[in-house]
Order: sequence, then C-alpha cells, then structure tokens
Amino acid sequence: MFTRRFLVSFAALAAGSLPAAAFGQAAPMTAAPPALLPRLTPEQLALAVKVLNAADTHGLAKRNFSPGDPAEQVTSALVDYAREIHVGRLAPEEFPADWAVRPAPYDPRNELAAAAASNRLGEWLEGLPPPYSGYRALKRGLAQYRQIAADGGWPTIPAGEAFGLGASGPRVSALRARLAVEDKAVTTTGASFDAPLQQAVIRAQRRFGLKPDGVVDAGTLTALNQPVGQRVLQIIANMERWRWLPPEMPATRVQVNSGAAIVTLFRDDKPVLSMKAVSGRPGDETPMLFSQIHSVVLNPPWNVPSSIANKELWPKEKKNPGYLKRNGFTVISTEGGGSRLQQKAGDQSALGRYKFDFDNPFAVFLHDTPSQSTFSRYGRQASHGCVRLEKPAALAEALLQGDPQWTPEAIKSTVAAGKTVRARLPQQIPVFIFYWTAFGGADGQMNFRSDPYNWDRMLLQRTGTLAPPASKA
Repeated sequence: MFTRRFLVSFAALAAGSLPAAAFGQAAPMTAAPPALLPRLTPEQLALAVKVLNAADTHGLAKRNFSPGDPAEQVTSALVDYAREIHVGRLAPEEFPADWAVRPAPYDPRNELAAAAASNRLGEWLEGLPPPYSGYRALKRGLAQYRQIAADGGWPTIPAGEAFGLGASGPRVSALRARLAVEDKAVTTTGASFDAPLQQAVIRAQRRFGLKPDGVVDAGTLTALNQPVGQRVLQIIANMERWRWLPPEMPATRVQVNSGAAIVTLFRDDKPVLSMKAVSGRPGDETPMLFSQIHSVVLNPPWNVPSSIANKELWPKEKKNPGYLKRNGFTVISTEGGGSRLQQKAGDQSALGRYKFDFDNPFAVFLHDTPSQSTFSRYGRQASHGCVRLEKPAALAEALLQGDPQWTPEAIKSTVAAGKTVRARLPQQIPVFIFYWTAFGGADGQMNFRSDPYNWDRMLLQRTGTLAPPASKA
C-alpha cells in the first residue's frame, strides 16, 4: 500500500560518543557493491562525511569519517545511512508478527546516483528523514537529553513514603533539583514543598502519563528516577518507529497510540477529536498496523474468541452456573459440529453500542465498552488486544458525518432501538495503530511512558543499540 520506501553504558550512549563498531551486528546494513556506487565529487564527498559524522543526531551510529578516507568507503557508508534513516534499520524478517508496519524495501543507490549527477545531493539527503513534526520533536529531545547527560544528568530522589504539599527536608530538596533539570520554572532553593513545587510535580506527572495529583508516590518516584540514558534510549527507539510510516500521512485519519492509550481523529491534518482509550494488556498486546475503517456497527454482538471463552468464560460458568445466561451469552453452532459463544448486543455487551471495523489479520477493532471505570486509570493497557474508546458515539458521528442516512439523530435512534445495523462509511478512513512511548508535547517538553509492552527494549536490541539478552545455560 505504501511505497516509501550491545551492551553499552548509559553515559556513553547518552553523550552520542559511541563509534559504529560499538553497536551490535544487527545494526549495519550490507554494504553496497563498489561497482554500483556513483562517483562523488570532492565537494560531495565532504558533504557526505559531514552528514555521516552527524548521524548520531538522528539516533544512528556515528561513522567518524575524515575527508581523506577512501571515496568508495564513504559512498558505501552513505548508502547504508540513507537506507537506515529513510526506512529504519530492521530487515523485514526482524519485525515480530504484531509489528505489522514494515516499510517497503528501499535501495537508495539509484536515487543517490541521480542526486549526485544533478548536483542535488544536499537536497536529497535532507529529504530522507521522516518529514513529520513528531520526528523533529524527538530529534530535538535527543539533543536536549544528551546535553543533560553531558552536564551530569539529574539527582536521584531517595526512596521513602509518598510526600506532597507541606513536606520538608532533604527529599524535597532533591525533588527540586531533579525537576529543575527538565522544568526551568522550578527554583532549586528551599526545602519546603510549596504550591509552586506541587504544580511542577503535576506538570511532570502529566508528562509521564501519571495521575496529576501533585503527590510524589511510588509511581512518580520511579518515573523521576529513571536515568537520563534510559530516556535517550526511549527517544532513539521511537525515532526508529517514525521511519516505518508512509511518506505522507492521510490528512483525515484515526491515529491510535497504544503505548499511551490515546485515540485521535485528524481532519486536514489537524486533531479534531481526542479521547482516552484502553489498549491491550502485556501478553495481549495491541498490534501495530495500518488499515482502513470501512464501517461502524451499531449495537454489535460479541463473537467471543475461543481463547477467551476457554480461558475465562467457561471457567466462570463452571464456578457459577448460569453466569453465561445472566450476562447475555448464548452458544452458537458452527460448521463441522463445533460451537462458539456469542454475547448479544445491549448494555451488557463487552463491545458496548459501537464497533469500528477495519480489515487486519489480528481480528482487532475499536469499540465501545460498558467498563467505563478503566478510563480513569493512568495505565490503560487492560484489554485482550482490541482498543476500547472513551467517546465512541462522538467518533461514530464524526466518521459518518456527511452521510444523509446517518445523521446524529439517526445514529442515536438506531442505537436506542437495539437492532444490530452496519453503517458503511461513505469513504473509508485510514487508521494507524502505533506504539509511542516518547513524544514531544505542545509545550515543547518531552513526554515519556513506561514501555508497557517492553517493545522499546526489543527494538533497541534488534537494531543493535543494546545487547540482546544473555542466553540461559
């Protein structure tokens, strides 16, 4: 559909001082055969050396070339760099099954030759990174957090009981010093927990996706005490994911961040509707994918996957006979003499009143839910893999907008009648499910999440940025 296309110390990685040889074997791409490489002019070779030696500003391995190095060596490295920054460092076979966002294979040699021949090498190189503000924000964040590391990082706040407004002592002083590294509005003088410090804690909690109550509890303490090198690694992992996106995002789209459990509808490339979501829990991760929402099912029944029925529902029926009937489940016969469970549409249905369908090999979708309490959590990875929506009615009305058959009143009356109806969208809407654990905020500050799926670490290992886990004897 889309054509675009090691174990290291935190301090060294954060400073961007590692040579390419320090990275694992998975990171470098196969060097281009010298016979297929274009001949670059001395000026173009000088530009190539400059770009290669700044590759670390994009989270890639710094090459450390000099103008006197052999031309073929520099040009070959430039081909590898172009591929890595344009579509990422993973080969197709290195993507796990649930990272279904693989960019098309990309060989930059023809483009490099054309750019060199037309004296447009600089312009071509500038156009290789992802053209998105989200990527540029991470690039700025990478420079910022590497500078923090170079300046000595931030202090660790000693462990202890939760504390907040009115507290005093050494832990409060440590908190001030820690917050001031990222938040320039924080003053480092004073040992009392006053109202301005409380507001600074709230700002930090929001950046970490935590409950913004101004109390330094165990979760807030853990987030604040993450080493700066860990934040650098998160930024690098998320920059890599941006390289898997198409060259241009559809102006109208539904965008899901399973790492932060947020869903946003864009129109004209601007967010017009955003809501909390519940994504898959660890072990039932929501996959990364691209697809097209083609219909909204009003009053959907739930055809229960056999894995959920066998693991959760049948044991409940055995323990409490009549559980299935009380909760609207019936046994449906299938071809071949089998059977499956189905939960009828209604207020009890796990899918609520709205289901948003799009084709994908994982049988996941977006849907309503009667379990509204989950949206009040600040770690919302709790589903079996599908994405639950905080405002499904608003999303349904927005996606069906312009269809004379499906006015807001018609949608509401159909839902109230209780009959299952599939409303086809007048035009399919692209949906992107991605996993972001580091991203820039509207205020220019970096936001981080806890990597609930451990996919950051997996990606860093597969790109060679981190050593793979030690094998067990």
